[in-house]
This record gives sequence, C-alpha cells and structure tokens, in this order.
Amino acid sequence: MDKNTFLVINDLIFEMYGWQSLADIKEDFFQRLKIIIPFHYASILLKTSGAGQPLTLGHPICFPQSFLRAENAYLSEGQDSDYTLWNLYARESKLLRASDILDDEKRLNSPLYVNCYRSFDVYDDMQLTIVAHEELLGLLTLYRTRADGAFTAEDMFFLRALGMHLNLAMHRILAKKETPPHPPAEALPDIARTYRLTAREKELLSRLSRFETNEEIADALGIRESTLQKHLQNLFRKLGVTSKWDVLRLCYKSAWNSCAGTGLE
Repeated sequence: MDKNTFLVINDLIFEMYGWQSLADIKEDFFQRLKIIIPFHYASILLKTSGAGQPLTLGHPICFPQSFLRAENAYLSEGQDSDYTLWNLYARESKLLRASDILDDEKRLNSPLYVNCYRSFDVYDDMQLTIVAHEELLGLLTLYRTRADGAFTAEDMFFLRALGMHLNLAMHRILAKKETPPHPPAEALPDIARTYRLTAREKELLSRLSRFETNEEIADALGIRESTLQKHLQNLFRKLGVTSKWDVLRLCYKSAWNSCAGTGLE
C-alpha cells in the first residue's frame, strides 16, 4: 500500500466515526472511497423489517443521486429475483463479488440485472453486509460498468478492512446511543497536561476532536497544508499515535473517563 492510499483510508475511517446521523453520509464519503476502490455507482440500503418479519431493505443512499432509479427498481421489483439474498441472513458481516457467484452469461441476463441495472451498464458488483451484534443493519454495494471491469481481490481486501469500521459507525447511528457527539471540552486539558502539549498542539487537538478536515484547520490557522502536516506529525509523535483516528480514540478514552459518573457508558 502506498503512502497516499494509506492517508486516504485513514481520513475515510476518521470521517466515518464522525457521522452523527444518516444525513452525514454524503457524496464526499463515496468520492473518497472511490479513490481507494474505483467504482462507478454505489448505494447503501438499510434494513427496514422488524424482528420476526420477512427481511426487507429500503431507504437507499445512492452515489451518484441518479443511481437512485436503479435501486428503487430493485426495491420495488428486484428483491424477489436477487440471487445473492442469502448473504443478508449471515450473523456476521460478509463480502461477496457478483462475478464470483454467476458467470457473465447468466448474471447479465438475469431478471435482476435486466430489470434494474442494464440501463446503467452495470457489469460487476461487490456487496458488504453491514452487521453489528449479529444483526443486519444494511447493505453497501459498489458497482462497476463493462468499461471498468470486474472488482479485484485487492478491492475486496480494502472493502473488508473498511467494513469493520462501517459496521461500528452505522450501529452507533442507528442505535442512537447516548454517546457524546464530540469529546467533552473539559477532557482535552487532561490530555494537554499529561503530554505537555504546546499552545499550537492544544489548538490542533481541539480542532481534531471536532472532526475538522486538514483544509479547515489550515485555513483557520492561516498556514499551508504542508506546514500543517509537520505540526500534526509532531503532535502524533508526542501523543504516541500514528493517525487522526488514534488521536480521536485517545480523546474519547479521556472523555469516557470524564463521563464515568454521569451514566454515559
């Protein structure tokens, strides 16, 4: 994995843990994911059926928005002919590639493909079930056209690695747990004292804890992003971490300690 890919993955994970509602899953998330795993279309479908009811999906989040037409067709008439539906009943997150299930002839002439995806020239798809505590939450699917070709083993590796974070992020949103949206401000001075941070490092810590992007931080501090990277590396080194997510995790650990006596567990 090259350095740039690692940084994009790191930023993507950091973004997922900053989601507070489904409205936060915006086009930017898919654009970043597309850098790591090239695809043409993508969607997230949420489980809509209750306990003891036949499994159904709905509430599509699509990229680009025009792909909503394909997923609406799937939801209205395609689920009954979906040859991968069995994947949704697993008690743990599963990843599959459509081109591994059926050969081109059968897949591209199936009722599912003809009725829902042919008009978008879909050729292959890669599905990740979003599962937490043995409960299906939804389904993330990436699609490629004929020109794009099939998904590779490396693509599957990256999506599987990101999947564990997506499971947690989606569970936190859908379960509406009573977690602080950002680490409480009073927890940050403890970190600053423990690690003897400078004024600039305290500022960086505060902005990272509010999920600000590198561009936003650089603009606020009036410095270039290349200069910001140097400051971030100094902060990471002092905190003994290697990424923004590690910083956020450290902030939350301190936040949980601060909230221990308030019932937020």
